[in-house]
Amino acid sequence: MSQHKIHEIRLASFVEETFQPDNFDVAEAEIETTLEDGQVLVKALRFGLNAGLANRISGGSGPSTRAQMAVGEVPQSDAVMEVIESKTEDFSPGDLVVQQWAPWRTQDVVSASHLRKIRDEVRDLPLEYHLTVLGHVGFTGWVGLVHVGQVDPEDVVFVSAASGGVGSCVVQFAAAKGARVIGSAGSAEKVALVQDLGADSCINYHEGDPTELLASAAPDGITLYFDNVGGPLLEAALDQLQMHGTVVICGAVSQYGQKSPQGPSNYLRMISHELTMRGFAVTEHEDLRTAFEQEVGTWVRASTVTSLHTVFEGFDAIPEAFAAQLGGGTRGRVIVAL
Repeated sequence: MSQHKIHEIRLASFVEETFQPDNFDVAEAEIETTLEDGQVLVKALRFGLNAGLANRISGGSGPSTRAQMAVGEVPQSDAVMEVIESKTEDFSPGDLVVQQWAPWRTQDVVSASHLRKIRDEVRDLPLEYHLTVLGHVGFTGWVGLVHVGQVDPEDVVFVSAASGGVGSCVVQFAAAKGARVIGSAGSAEKVALVQDLGADSCINYHEGDPTELLASAAPDGITLYFDNVGGPLLEAALDQLQMHGTVVICGAVSQYGQKSPQGPSNYLRMISHELTMRGFAVTEHEDLRTAFEQEVGTWVRASTVTSLHTVFEGFDAIPEAFAAQLGGGTRGRVIVAL
């Protein structure tokens, strides 16, 4: 038996109104590092934070595809790890791996089946790329846009939270596919950023009624809406969708943590315009990962797409980084570098 001291982040309290760093605690813990067959000791290098975690730590309110957390539990998100020790032929010390649901710990012992090795062909890319365009958020955006939304060059695509982790990938992927892209963001700086990523235009939803803003940006309507936000932007999209248009529901950040999440009041327009609305959980589409890596990897090498992220330094910065993400003060994926 061999005990090793680590640090971990724990949920300290449920959220009353807005998420604060003190909703989490940084604590010392011990892990057993005597490995059994099939286990791997890993060291965390980068954590990618997910806004959707908010629904699991809000005291039981809001929709979530995963179970609610209890005070004292350790949250999880995807992470880039380095293998320190291995008792499996699949991994060797020094390998770089991605763990999809990595507890917020500086080191951990995990089953090899939970790890995905970063292939040699892309190992030279910055670590952040494996948590953005080539990671979980990129895979999420690609599955929703390409597989669920069936985007093609004739589409007019509207993307909400277009400067966020998933949204910034979707903007770039849709542009790479040849579609016309309209984004939405919450500041003049973010609007400019979204346009730099390849959007033909971008609305600032703080500057007026979203329906009017979108109608001005897309006078002939849109054909595909990639929804990360819900709320008024979803209603605006439903008003502007052309006949047989499609809504892809990826997230609903405006509704996270709400006691009574609100759906669109104008959903009956789906009948008259024969619209399709479909949600998806990216974890159900792992069979598509190879196709995703091949297509997006080609775009990355050609500099057609790039990684958009905000980096916080140090393990202890995770609580601050998570609160900043929900407060809208970040660009792209929020990543904590250890």
